[in-house]
Amino acid sequence: MSGSGTLDFVAAGTLQRPGPLGRFVRLALGALCLYALWAIVQQTDSIVTHPYSRALDWAPFAVGPLCVFNYVVNIGFGRHWGQAPLMTSLAILLAVAGVTFVTTGDANSPVLGASLMLWLTYFYAHLGASFVVAAIIATPGCEMRAIPELIGRARGLQGAEHACPVALITQIDTWERQRSER
Repeated sequence: MSGSGTLDFVAAGTLQRPGPLGRFVRLALGALCLYALWAIVQQTDSIVTHPYSRALDWAPFAVGPLCVFNYVVNIGFGRHWGQAPLMTSLAILLAVAGVTFVTTGDANSPVLGASLMLWLTYFYAHLGASFVVAAIIATPGCEMRAIPELIGRARGLQGAEHACPVALITQIDTWERQRSER
């Protein structure tokens, strides 16, 4: 993935739709994301009722999402917000940590843990649903354009497409397309 944060949308119909293998990979990745979401939701009660459930318990689950959050939001919503989605999220989480540190003397609090869980819930729900929809409707390019494509289809409109920034998915789609052209 490129770290530039720039978006290169192309006209509808520019990118080819994925084949069966590309769709299967998207479905599998969607299932993994939705499993992560399920695991987080299962812990919702414990973070509120168990005082030892803290933000650092959830930090390892945030490493991957931190790396791709801007792609999920920018490509998913079709906006050129650059680093703003991640920076805003981090600012909110840091503000919560600061407030809990000032009020309790410990930034690693259940309140920060709940805030991080909420952020992770959004991330895995959006990405997981996008992967599954992309697999079902064979969205060309990036899976984050699947929900806008589905909404566009329902309205009779065509939306912009975006090449997938994940090299593995692009390589699978390219290999599958080259194989079918032979």
